[in-house]
Amino acid sequence: MNYLDEQILSIKHGLTPKHDEAKLSQLQPTDSAQQSTVLNKSMVFRIKDQIVTFNPVIVLDGKVEVEIPKAFQLMPLEQAKFKYPSEHRPKVIYTSFDGTINITFNPTETTLEPEGLPDFIEQMADVLRSVQPIRKWMGTELIVNDYGFSIGIIRFVAAGVDGNLYNEMLLFVLEGYVIIGAFNCTETDTEAWLPVARRIVQTFRAATDPTSTLFEEGDGSI
Repeated sequence: MNYLDEQILSIKHGLTPKHDEAKLSQLQPTDSAQQSTVLNKSMVFRIKDQIVTFNPVIVLDGKVEVEIPKAFQLMPLEQAKFKYPSEHRPKVIYTSFDGTINITFNPTETTLEPEGLPDFIEQMADVLRSVQPIRKWMGTELIVNDYGFSIGIIRFVAAGVDGNLYNEMLLFVLEGYVIIGAFNCTETDTEAWLPVARRIVQTFRAATDPTSTLFEEGDGSI
């Protein structure tokens, strides 16, 4: 993600959540998001010559459960060190076979009340615009997903080493702390992979059984 995660984590302590009624009203979830039902777990997508199915995994020390493409694997540590050379690299990185599609999860020490999320999203958006080589800004959104999780989404295209990257930063509050997730792919793959990104966001939820065999963090986690 062009080192987005470590840049954000290195300056996040300078952010002070505040309440702003105008921004709060702009970021209220839509009725359609509130009324949506739990997704069909057998959902599949066809992307070019691939059939993409989903597998539930439990990450971040058993706290978060999410469904990701079944073919994705935890990024090997050496590859992660190359892609994210800072010590602030994401704790968990799942990647496609060719490494062009990535999903990351990272806990932070930033405390936040759920009602402060809308304004926090805008603060993070301001930070991104100041530190990232933004090619195309696509805005922010607050949704309530199919499991009742409030998630802030920041969308943009940024310059990367091998071309432009489409990015979605995902912000949510769990047990009083901000969790940062991210989805990114090459700009040319954006249209094909956007349905997968939406699916992932809709399946975020607090893990109900941390001892489940779905738990996939271990030797491959970062």
